[in-house]
Amino acid sequence: MKTLSMALAALLFSAGAATAGDLTLSLTTQASGGKIAIALYRDAESLRRSTGAVRTVMVDRTGPVTTTTLTDLEPGRYVVAVFHDTDGNGRLSTWPVGLPKEAYGFSRNARGRFGPPSFEAAAFDLPATGARQSITLR
Repeated sequence: MKTLSMALAALLFSAGAATAGDLTLSLTTQASGGKIAIALYRDAESLRRSTGAVRTVMVDRTGPVTTTTLTDLEPGRYVVAVFHDTDGNGRLSTWPVGLPKEAYGFSRNARGRFGPPSFEAAAFDLPATGARQSITLR
């Protein structure tokens, strides 16, 4: 009975480990210094409102290309939104007319016309084996 319990526990543990994927991001920026803010979204409404991200991270810009990995993510469909916080205020700075002063970007390098791109334009699938996204901030 003890052997059966241990085998069942090992099976459950290994099944749990197989359901998490890692997302490696390569973020290209021109401006130096500052931090890069990353937000990961699972639905269109959260992306549109910029609320309810499943993961948010601030990483130091390490050079023209900053690489970071978000670990233990549930497989599924995601959108990554990023901006380069060059002034260190923790938010995307804008001009009085509402246009961004700082570089920003989205997964699949999707662009919106007046605001963020649609969820579908920027969405990608993250399998349990993991994925990579390269984003150029403009």
